[in-house]
Amino acid sequence: MIVTGRIMTNSNTDSKSNSNKWTTLLVLCAAQVGTSGDNSTVGVAAATLTKLFGASMDQIQMANATYSLIAGAMMIAGGLMGLILGWRKSFRIGLVLLAISEVVAAFSPDINTFIYGARVLTGAGASLTIPAVLGLIAGNYQGKDQAIAFSALAAASGVAAAAMPVLFGTLLDVAGFKVTFLTLGVIFVLVLLASSKVKDVEVSKNKPKLDFIGILLAAVGLLLVIVGTLKMPIWGMISAITSFSVMGFSPAIVMVIVGLLVLVALLGWEKRYESKGGLALIPAKIIYNKQVQTGLFIGALFWVGSAAPVSITVPYMQLVGGLSAAQAGLTLIGMSIGTISVAMLLPAKLSHVKVRTVCGLSLIGAATAAVTMAYGLELGGTNSLLILGQTLMGCSVGAMASQCSIIVTDALEPREAQQSGGIQATVRNIGYAIGIAIMGVTMLTVMTSGFKDQVDQNESLTAETRTMVSEMVTVPYLSDNDFSVLMQDKVADANEIEQLVVINQTARLESARSGLFAVGIFMLLFLFSLRNLPNRSLMAKSE
Repeated sequence: MIVTGRIMTNSNTDSKSNSNKWTTLLVLCAAQVGTSGDNSTVGVAAATLTKLFGASMDQIQMANATYSLIAGAMMIAGGLMGLILGWRKSFRIGLVLLAISEVVAAFSPDINTFIYGARVLTGAGASLTIPAVLGLIAGNYQGKDQAIAFSALAAASGVAAAAMPVLFGTLLDVAGFKVTFLTLGVIFVLVLLASSKVKDVEVSKNKPKLDFIGILLAAVGLLLVIVGTLKMPIWGMISAITSFSVMGFSPAIVMVIVGLLVLVALLGWEKRYESKGGLALIPAKIIYNKQVQTGLFIGALFWVGSAAPVSITVPYMQLVGGLSAAQAGLTLIGMSIGTISVAMLLPAKLSHVKVRTVCGLSLIGAATAAVTMAYGLELGGTNSLLILGQTLMGCSVGAMASQCSIIVTDALEPREAQQSGGIQATVRNIGYAIGIAIMGVTMLTVMTSGFKDQVDQNESLTAETRTMVSEMVTVPYLSDNDFSVLMQDKVADANEIEQLVVINQTARLESARSGLFAVGIFMLLFLFSLRNLPNRSLMAKSE
């Protein structure tokens, strides 16, 4: 009887432990969904911001970019704060900032308050919350459980990407701006209340000093790199394509170079700081480890692949196919289902598969998906290949998501693994910015050169029209109607305007396809980095 009682007691204890373990994961995934939902809501709020605040397109773009800029610049510091404050406390502080940011957004009297108040607070909150989520997973889960937990986090992002634009877009239309952002605030408050169920991770009792110089260098360097990269399609990659220039060079490339120099100075400072016994913002064990570097690359490529449909195919469907934002968003469901299914299936059912195999297939799959999506675009809209390509891209990035974080944590000691969350999140933001820049610069270059070449070879157009087109610095990516309006200010003959619209259709299609081809090539280039990965599975480690 005594033995039986012990067995039952141990069984009950194990059952309770398992319950707490997965409750923790549920709360962490809810936080991930909340941050993704906030970003999605701002993404579909362009018309509302224009109507409510009279916001210009530049202000709307800034509202969308501010979150990534602030979060990307501060996330490395967020990873360090978890070790100083404790991961659960850091997680909670981030949630408080996120909840406050939604209230500020709801009651913003103008667009500047929304951008420089609400969106800055959102980025600051995410810079604490997201590294804490990764740190808590790294500290609470081991072996196969850790692979499942990281994959669940990726699946949560997939759920948010599929559902949030539709749900919150509908809420914006039905209930209005204020109710929508207050609802987001309630979500963060509920996650904050549920965080009492999150199992904390023990950190050193000897609290490290805060590396203020390192934090400043990281924030300035990352801000310059991310802003400069995002502005390349607008200001030019090397040469300036606007009147805003630095000795003839694009301000974007100047910002990136200066930012990289600041980051080089950061690495020198961190090495010296660590040699004196301080807790470095970027420990050498993390940044110079080849396996960690590859894991960071794969994490960044996850966001590049995820961004391709949102940045290229969705705008194409809207401009050419005439789809509404909600209709275009619904076409991404296949991608989201692919991401969720593969991210969860791999560690649960295929945990024996080698990490090199998974990553290799995911990169090849993403490249194939990009090409498939390219041929899913047509002059008059899209065909079924587009949905097939987006679904394949979802499966490929889902596979990346199942591996990237565990590649990093597998190569590190527990404390470094927890701290790596901020670095992982930062690299993903940079990867997203680089991906957007590669697609944007490629599309702008092909659009401009393709349109000019076709016009130059069209002898039915007058010499004046061909000269006018040759002198255009860039050819904008517009719908047929908007492009026709643009040409009416430059060309008097209606027949010539009609010809230019037809030429623009072809150039626009080739531009969008080229952007997707660039994504495919970018994916394949990183196949060479897989040699740094161990030739075994990382999902089936003993716990």
